[in-house]
Amino acid sequence: MDDGTFIDEHGDRRLRDTEMVLPVVVGTCAWWLGKKASDTVTHRWTVYLKAANNEDISHIVQKVTFELHHTFNNPHRVVLQPPYEVTEQGWGEFDINITLSFTPDSREKDVSILHRLKLYENESTPNTTKKPVMSEVYEELVFIEPVEAFYRRMTSTIPRPAPELSCQPYTSQYDEREELDKLKDCRTRVSAMMSDVRKEFEGAR
Repeated sequence: MDDGTFIDEHGDRRLRDTEMVLPVVVGTCAWWLGKKASDTVTHRWTVYLKAANNEDISHIVQKVTFELHHTFNNPHRVVLQPPYEVTEQGWGEFDINITLSFTPDSREKDVSILHRLKLYENESTPNTTKKPVMSEVYEELVFIEPVEAFYRRMTSTIPRPAPELSCQPYTSQYDEREELDKLKDCRTRVSAMMSDVRKEFEGAR
C-alpha cells in the first residue's frame, strides 16, 4: 500500500508530491550620516534576512552567511541566531551574497540569494538623516518532496515571533496570499509567452 512516501538515495524517507514553502525577505536599510559623513564613510547600513511574516525560523535555518565586499574586515559574516543581520559603515553600493544553511535533519542544500546594498533613493531625491533608504525583496524557498521527519517537525512547531531587526519599524509587511497570487500570475504569463514562442517556432519550420 502506497503511504505517500519514498526512500531516497541517502536512505531518508521523503513525502511524495509534497511541497513546503518558506517565504522570506532579504533587504538593506541605509542611514545617511549627514554632517558626520566623511569621504570613506557616508552611511551606516544593515543587511538582513527575515521570515516574511516576522516569525522565528531558527528551527529551520541553522545559520545565515553574509558575504560582504572583500574590502571589509572579515567579509564572511556568519549569524547563528535571529535577528539575521549585519551592520556596517561605508560609502559604496555592492552586491551581497546571502546564504541560508538549513538544519541537518532537512537534508537540504544551502540556498543563496544575491541582494544589492542600496544607499541612495535616486538622483532627484535629496539625502536625509530622518529616515533610511530601504531595499527589500520577497523570496519563496520551496522544499520539494521534503524529508518526512523534517516536515512533521516543521508543521508541528508552534509559531513564535522572531527577535526584532534593528530597522524593524521601517520594514514592509507582506501578505503571503497576495505574494502567491503575484507569483501565480507571473508564472501564467511566462507560460503563455513560452506557448506563443513555441507556436511561432513551429510555424516557421
